[in-house]
Amino acid sequence: MIRLQTFGDLLKHGYKLSGYCRGCSVHRDIDLAACPPDRNYVGARFKCRTCGGPVEITLSQAVTSNSDVLPGIEKWRER
Repeated sequence: MIRLQTFGDLLKHGYKLSGYCRGCSVHRDIDLAACPPDRNYVGARFKCRTCGGPVEITLSQAVTSNSDVLPGIEKWRER
């Protein structure tokens, strides 16, 4: 079993967070590498860069169309 509590845990295990703003219908992936790796992502709040409204978060596995792990995740797996 894996532990997914922090932003670093998500990167280490190949997950991503995506955000959606209902206010302006904008959908973006959240740059987990820019988030503090030891910070708990559960309960974290994000604001839309476009309108400043609240963002709904979705957790999913970060894979490409050919099922390879996305670039940038490998540096976190080494920690």
